[in-house]
Amino acid sequence: MVREYPEMHMVGLLRSVYHSISSPLIILSACLICLAGCRHVVHEDIRSPVAVTPSYSIETLRSEETPPPKWWQVFDDELLNKHIQQSLAGNFTLQQGYARLKQARLTSRQAGSRLYPSITGGLNFDSAWRQNGEQIDISIAEVDLAWEMDLWGRLSSAAQSAGFDALAVEDELQGLALLLSIEVAEVYYQLIEQTLLLELLKEQIAANETSLGLIKLRFANGAASLVDVYQQKELVASVKAQLPLSEASLIVLQNKLHILSGQPPNNTTFSLADALPQIPPLPDLGIPADLLLNRPDLRQLQRELVASDYRVAEAVADRLPGLRIGSTAGFVNGDFLFSIFADALATILDWGYKKSEVEKRKAIVEEKLASYAQRYLLAIEEVENSLWQERKHERLLAALDDQLRISKATLHESRNRYVQGITDYLPVLAALVSQQNLERDILQRQRERLSYRLLLYRALGGSLLNFELHPVGGQR
Repeated sequence: MVREYPEMHMVGLLRSVYHSISSPLIILSACLICLAGCRHVVHEDIRSPVAVTPSYSIETLRSEETPPPKWWQVFDDELLNKHIQQSLAGNFTLQQGYARLKQARLTSRQAGSRLYPSITGGLNFDSAWRQNGEQIDISIAEVDLAWEMDLWGRLSSAAQSAGFDALAVEDELQGLALLLSIEVAEVYYQLIEQTLLLELLKEQIAANETSLGLIKLRFANGAASLVDVYQQKELVASVKAQLPLSEASLIVLQNKLHILSGQPPNNTTFSLADALPQIPPLPDLGIPADLLLNRPDLRQLQRELVASDYRVAEAVADRLPGLRIGSTAGFVNGDFLFSIFADALATILDWGYKKSEVEKRKAIVEEKLASYAQRYLLAIEEVENSLWQERKHERLLAALDDQLRISKATLHESRNRYVQGITDYLPVLAALVSQQNLERDILQRQRERLSYRLLLYRALGGSLLNFELHPVGGQR
């Protein structure tokens, strides 16, 4: 049965409660004013950790055309686009990243929930017996409210730290997607290279066998020696010996592309472009400072750094007194009871444990700041290296093309002299080997030049995944 309190009795109860807690609150307010300057201030907008040059050593002309949203779309290859999209949708390494992001978001939500009061309720039924054998039934129904006041920002700092951890995991996932797209494109172009190489080897074998037939005919007519026949046979065999290696590489690359797409290896061949693409113009590089915003790995390190700084603020606040308030309301055998409490706790002596924790977390911030600065320098180096490697590769390809032209002329002249009986077959063989090696080398170098452009796209960064991080841990 609920006991009804008269109005005056309830007013008196509230007055007694007020007078019982008003004096401690006044004292507590004075303490808060004195300790307000002890909080650690966190700066979220961390600037460039090192001073660098305002531009790269190789400048590009700013294009008036809007670049495509995805880096690989500059090659205008629907097959490449299909393979990358399949990998972004099915790759299991990426799925692991999504699971880590989900965990980080939930951890951030847990940290943010500690800022608000907790309410628990319970029911208890019990029986007891007096010495005279009389049975007493006790029924209790109560609701408890407890709230730790975030006086110094300890709880909010923990929530902010978890929120930035979640943002860092998001950037980690973006970085994984970028690396995956680059790797898929690399394998795709290697597949094209091996396919073209197989075709080239078969063409060279056919040409060498044709030459072998002519030499055998000359040998039958007494115009060539047996050594000439064996030399040409050795050339045919040496080119044929490269076929198994190229075929094995083709299978290995196909299996790798299957795995990147989240599929088991099988005998299915992929649809490929007929040739390696032309290198598109260099993208707008911007300035080195743009890497801090464009590269997922640098954004990840920056957010991990801010999260570590919030943990310093949390440790500093943990050294200050804490206040926990709450109330209990319920019924005991039908009688309504209500109580409130306020607990103020402070560390008196811990032998330097909490102070050491603050200094340890500050050292972690110093470590992450140095890591952030080093990674920024490496990012600039990656852009510079890929730019210069691609430029020098252009000169290498031009030199190889010139060398191939000279080799073809040498082969033509050597054959004429051999047919006329002026020289033996050795100059023809040397020119033929040189030309065929150059043809294979040029094909490889063309694909390598593409690889340097892929490294540039990777070094410049970018975001490929379209997902939104919901506000967690106080972050937007």
